[in-house]
Amino acid sequence: MDIQLGAMLHVYKGEWGLPTIDFECLRALCLLRFTRCPMDVETNANPLRSGAGKLPYLQIGNDKFVGYTQIKRVLDLEGYPIDAHLNTKQKHLSATYANWVFTNLHGYYHYFLYGEPFNFDKTTRGLYAKRTPFPFNFYYPSTYQREACDVLQVMASFDVNDKLDKHESEYLVLNAKKCVNLLSRKLGRKVWFFGDTYSEFDAIVYSYLAIIFKITLPNNPLQAHIKACQNLVNFINRITKDIFRNEGYNSTKLTKASNGTDSHLTHSEHKFLESDCSTKIVAGVGALLAMGAFAAWRGIYNQLTTRSSTDYDGIDYDDDDAEEGLE
Repeated sequence: MDIQLGAMLHVYKGEWGLPTIDFECLRALCLLRFTRCPMDVETNANPLRSGAGKLPYLQIGNDKFVGYTQIKRVLDLEGYPIDAHLNTKQKHLSATYANWVFTNLHGYYHYFLYGEPFNFDKTTRGLYAKRTPFPFNFYYPSTYQREACDVLQVMASFDVNDKLDKHESEYLVLNAKKCVNLLSRKLGRKVWFFGDTYSEFDAIVYSYLAIIFKITLPNNPLQAHIKACQNLVNFINRITKDIFRNEGYNSTKLTKASNGTDSHLTHSEHKFLESDCSTKIVAGVGALLAMGAFAAWRGIYNQLTTRSSTDYDGIDYDDDDAEEGLE
């Protein structure tokens, strides 16, 4: 098996300037880009073709390796180990720190992306649905919600299917904030967490924090906390810009509005605004014509009622005076 011939990593397409929307996919991409492994990446991937219904997966010929652990094992065997530049002590520390971050951020990530009902319905469901072929996009995103339910029952001792007031998310938020604080102190002014050398730990931290920091969720209390740690923000932005400069994707583009202000609008949103403007113009013209027709009819009607008033009771009614009296 030659990893340089016909190898393809399949991941979800990105958003918010990131190369992918998914934590597992993002750290798999970090494996490739940190080690400079010569492999193509497919972002219009179908998760149902992986054989396990999940992304990421690595395909080499007819062989498929699904999930981060299998992909990392293949890269290690093919001569692209991500921790190759670390000494023995640093390798042990990297693994220990990775477990610690997993304990403190994994529950938060799963709850606020998939378990929190409003976040899932307003944002996350649509992100995964748009990246899944029809008709599977109707039910496939819910598999992530079910997985989050399992994760949170173990890591937070509550069920996402319970009523919202039963979701003890404060515990997750508190641990996540403490973790971010310690990560900020650990990183300090260094380029990487172990100095001038990247590691798997850098990939894991970046994958968690980049998505949590960049995603636009209605409820995401850790986002502002990360923003307050400038060295972590620099860490996220530097990797996004330098490592994934050609792979970052954003569905909204910066455009110049007619009034000279910048706005983030998609092509479809521009079309909607254009059609909306046209609709308003047509509606305005229609309203003017309707008002004119009504005024003309009102004049004719008043004349007719005035002429025929003697046929009723001899009283001449004036509609305008009656309306003024009511006012």
